[in-house]
Amino acid sequence: MAGRLKPLDIERQTKPGKYADGAGLYLIITGPTSKSWSYRYWKDGKERWHGLGSLKDVSLKDARLARDAARLRVKGDRSTAGVDIVQERRKARDEMKAVEAKVVLPTFEECAEAYIRANWSSWSEKHRDQWPSSLKRYAYGRVTVHGFRSTFATWAEECTDYPDGVRDAALAHKYKSETTAAYQRGQKLEKRRALMKDWAVFLTGANVTQFEDRRTG
Repeated sequence: MAGRLKPLDIERQTKPGKYADGAGLYLIITGPTSKSWSYRYWKDGKERWHGLGSLKDVSLKDARLARDAARLRVKGDRSTAGVDIVQERRKARDEMKAVEAKVVLPTFEECAEAYIRANWSSWSEKHRDQWPSSLKRYAYGRVTVHGFRSTFATWAEECTDYPDGVRDAALAHKYKSETTAAYQRGQKLEKRRALMKDWAVFLTGANVTQFEDRRTG
């Protein structure tokens, strides 16, 4: 693809590589369905790549607008000094991680007990007996982080239309490809909030799937 990119060419191209659109905007292809945008610039003699999002979420037109906004921030103007937007993003991410590290999260059992207390008065006698006993029998001391992640991943894949990047970010997946990891640095917080809200609705819904007890002994 020579010159400025065209929507049809972008859709058809599947060969891994970096495809320039001009003025620092690149389409990064790491696989047949893995395409993302990145803005390339230089700051203090160093090459930088600033991710602008997945092709699934960001159109060519929007990618160009995002590139223009990023260029303005990097170069600055008469009243505002330019900034290294990649370094700025890293700093913000590190600060967020530092804050999160200080937060003490409740255990699954604590969350379950809180949920039971909050809904106890509205439950029938059957539910009051069933919830605590089922959790003790099937969950407490049995479920693992991997089990939760697997359940969530299956639900997100089969029951939602959220892009792979959003689902992976919610699971804190590390990309196997170093190239993909280099460009996929966004946190996707707003999209993850929407995903987790749908997950919460699913978990608290009335349509509960009953599983057969397969334990032996």
